[in-house]
Amino acid sequence: MKKSTGNSGDLLDLMVEWQDIETGNILYAKEELPKTKNPLTKTMLKVIRLEAEKNSHIQQMIVKSIRKEAVHLSPEELGTLSGYLNRYIEAEEKILPHAEAAATRNESFIPLSMLKFLISDMRQENCLLRQFDDELKNASIPTSATSKKF
Repeated sequence: MKKSTGNSGDLLDLMVEWQDIETGNILYAKEELPKTKNPLTKTMLKVIRLEAEKNSHIQQMIVKSIRKEAVHLSPEELGTLSGYLNRYIEAEEKILPHAEAAATRNESFIPLSMLKFLISDMRQENCLLRQFDDELKNASIPTSATSKKF
């Protein structure tokens, strides 16, 4: 098994510290959830927990890549992953114009604020997923002796 190289010690320390923070956020949200009856507060505590869990999964992938084996993708696997990402982005973007139109018509503060939150989150996530997909593709194209391998 080949381990990742570079400043992996610093990155590993950061990921472990960050995972501790995310674990604390997850536990906090779980502890506070039963204490509230307010549906908005419950929803936002669940969102906090889910975001922290998502971050923790990504961090764990980084840790495994440093400690055990560097992540690699064959051209076929890259194509499959790219297909998954594009399918998700396309599905999300189908509803985006409808959500934006609804945001201009809705006058109720809390639903409007939550809708704007969803729209902003969707745009940002889709942008990040596209960027991630592009970076993977660019890194996998052997253009020089210094090309990165996955």
